[in-house]
Amino acid sequence: MIPTNDNSRLSRSGTLRSSGPDRRAEASSQYPKAAWDLWTLRALWPEAEWDDFLQLREDHQKALAREREALAGLWAGDRSILAPGRSLLSSNPELKSGLILSFHQGPYQLLAEPFLAAGLEPVILLNQEARDSFREPTRKLMELLGHRGKIEWVAVGEKGFVRQLFKAVQDQRPVLVYMDGNNGAEGMAGTRSNGLTYALPGRDIKVRTGLARLLCRLQCPAHPVALHWDDDGELVWEKQPTQQWHRKDDPEQVTRLIFDWCFSEIMKRPHQWQHWPMLREASACFSPGLNQGSMVPAGLRDDFINAFNICLERSAGSVSLVLDKHVEVWPGDVLADLTDDRFFPAEGMQDQDLHTLRGGHPTLKQLCEEHGLHWVKFHALRLCLLGVARLGG
Repeated sequence: MIPTNDNSRLSRSGTLRSSGPDRRAEASSQYPKAAWDLWTLRALWPEAEWDDFLQLREDHQKALAREREALAGLWAGDRSILAPGRSLLSSNPELKSGLILSFHQGPYQLLAEPFLAAGLEPVILLNQEARDSFREPTRKLMELLGHRGKIEWVAVGEKGFVRQLFKAVQDQRPVLVYMDGNNGAEGMAGTRSNGLTYALPGRDIKVRTGLARLLCRLQCPAHPVALHWDDDGELVWEKQPTQQWHRKDDPEQVTRLIFDWCFSEIMKRPHQWQHWPMLREASACFSPGLNQGSMVPAGLRDDFINAFNICLERSAGSVSLVLDKHVEVWPGDVLADLTDDRFFPAEGMQDQDLHTLRGGHPTLKQLCEEHGLHWVKFHALRLCLLGVARLGG
């Protein structure tokens, strides 16, 4: 496994290209969800700009096109894509039992193929929704390849699933796990509520500890295996040293170790990772209780509102509204405080409503002339209550 650096954040091998003119307007017009996507990218590369996002998107589309072409060839009878996985299994027979840890990079749907080709019957551990989505397409592919062995699908949270895993380990069968699914029976909401805080370069996310607890309970070998495309368009399978944990080991530490490996691999080839939304959905800033709203203590809230209204009534021409945070309005009626990674309903505010605030310190009177009194009494006051703006002289 690859360790983190001293401040518990993953080391970066370099920075993405961030030169050139600001293409925010162009990106926003082409991709309505671009603000969300750039924010997600910045979890791994905090300095990423719009050009970086657009380049990553382009590289991702090229990688997907390459993958579709290779898989189409497989369906047409070209079996060359299968050789690397079979070769890895042949040269590493220890992979035939224990847990295979992997993630959604490269043609991840081929992870089970070498085991079936070797006459084994692997177990795949995943959540119920993913099982229902992938079971039939996988069955059809393996049937096409002539594999007689069967895959046993085990859904996290279903009655008896731990017992099934213990039996699989006892029977010396390989158990395949896509660890970046990062959810279980309660979905990603359960991850945000109960997950372990894990530090990425740009922000903290929440990660599940259930897999690590299983590894400690099962006390079986764990084999990190990753697939990716190289620069020549060839499929590469890589295996990291096998690990084995025991009941005395700390599941939280084990969790950090396996995600260190996972994200270190992702950061080498971010355009090949298929599961980017996981970063946004698992962000710690979306945890219950962290985005409840007002930064003004409840006992002072009424006094603050009264003081704001007095300023609006008596001193609108001399009191300014000062924006203290980097605030944007994103598609889906989301008010994003990007300084502190807090998110609120926009309540109908538009991003263009903030242009004047970003350009200077307009007075309450100027804001009333631009947006109307009711906008100021609601939105300007709310920005203050949320702690992203304040009144100034």
